Amino acid sequence: MNRIIRQLYFDNIFCVKPRSLFGEWCNNYIKANININNDLEWQGIFVYGNPIFQKRRILWQELTVSNISKEEPQTYMDDFNDILSQDEKVGFHPQPKNCLETFRKFVDDNGLMEVDLKGSIYTWFSNSRNNFVTRERLDRVLVNWKWLQMYQNVILKAAPAISSDHCALILETQPRGLIKKEFKFEVFWADHE
Repeated sequence: MNRIIRQLYFDNIFCVKPRSLFGEWCNNYIKANININNDLEWQGIFVYGNPIFQKRRILWQELTVSNISKEEPQTYMDDFNDILSQDEKVGFHPQPKNCLETFRKFVDDNGLMEVDLKGSIYTWFSNSRNNFVTRERLDRVLVNWKWLQMYQNVILKAAPAISSDHCALILETQPRGLIKKEFKFEVFWADHE
């Protein structure tokens, strides 16, 4: 985890250790107002979707009803414990249709879109049973249009799962390779034939 923290390049950072291999550091979600250099402000909602569908459905409803900032830049991120399509799962049992529809409705009702994940699309894996591992895209970053306008070159990466069954997500709002560099033009270059 320390290696991942160093890669983030933050001056002030803290890490909340999980209670177990399965995380469980929060019951539902944490809302935080993020302020970058007293210039860019947005709301970050860090989500833990309960593994039990009925509890997740209540969470999606609660987040939608309490979302009074839809016109402000927002990002929802972390472990949703839900997938948007069957393509996001490799395993024995397909995701029930009502789970897919309920999660899609939450995304649509809040005007959210997904940040593309670079690398593997699967962010969670099960323990091997009978030499078969289930993989799913349970972790993601969802943003609204206002947030995407602020960070048009955003990159989302999945770090390898080390001490968890989930990959850590790294959201780069200003990728290093995309920082504008100053171009200098020397007048004598135009005189050279």
